[in-house]
Amino acid sequence: MNVFRGLVTLLAGSALVLGFGGTASASEPSNSDVTAAEQVLASADTTAKLSSFFGQLDRRSGVARADAAQAPRVTGEPLRVYSLDPAFVAGTPDAKPAAFAYFAVRTQASTGRQATVWLTPEPAGWAATNFTTGTEELTYPAQAHGDLVFTEPQVNAWYRIREGRVLPLNDPARSRVGDGVTLPAYQQLVHRLYGDKLPGSAYRAQGKLGGYDLATPAPAPSGPGTGSWPFVAGGALLALGLIGWATGKATRARR
Repeated sequence: MNVFRGLVTLLAGSALVLGFGGTASASEPSNSDVTAAEQVLASADTTAKLSSFFGQLDRRSGVARADAAQAPRVTGEPLRVYSLDPAFVAGTPDAKPAAFAYFAVRTQASTGRQATVWLTPEPAGWAATNFTTGTEELTYPAQAHGDLVFTEPQVNAWYRIREGRVLPLNDPARSRVGDGVTLPAYQQLVHRLYGDKLPGSAYRAQGKLGGYDLATPAPAPSGPGTGSWPFVAGGALLALGLIGWATGKATRARR
């Protein structure tokens, strides 16, 4: 995690949490959902936040430019992002491996700098909940071509499902499944990794390291010169689960 991402996470209290068990959408977003999400993206509030995000990136680069001069605009269509489904991890019969999590949209400032905006379903409607310079949320879903493309956010792994096999799209995914595994084999893998740590499990009930909210896509790690700025609708600061695989331990930031 670079200094900028670490700083904004500490200041914000947490990154985006889509929640759990009704957190990832139980159904596909409708055309009216797309329209509503686009209206939020075009709102004055989202524009102001996006301008501030671009302004922060400029200031990190040593450029003094007023936020209002950023004049951000939308340059792409909303892409559907799917995330590992907790019901699939739990072994629920007929559960799909992934569920809709949020829309990702490409935007651009007047300077040419680009950012991805996450639009997530909230109880009161759609909300712009994360701005990031990362592009995984755009590039991998765009490669779907009829397949289901989804993320295992705990390790920033991206996969596609084709002919009953889970195939890797990036290095973290290849470290999980090699050249690919069957869907039942992948379900066994994630159940072994996360099954006893789901909300409602004995592990979670005992308060051991907070458990893992598997429907929570965390912003992908940013490279040099990149950043991520989480916003949570209504000002609520929610918890983000992060898994430290190197030590086999987990941490949870709470507020």
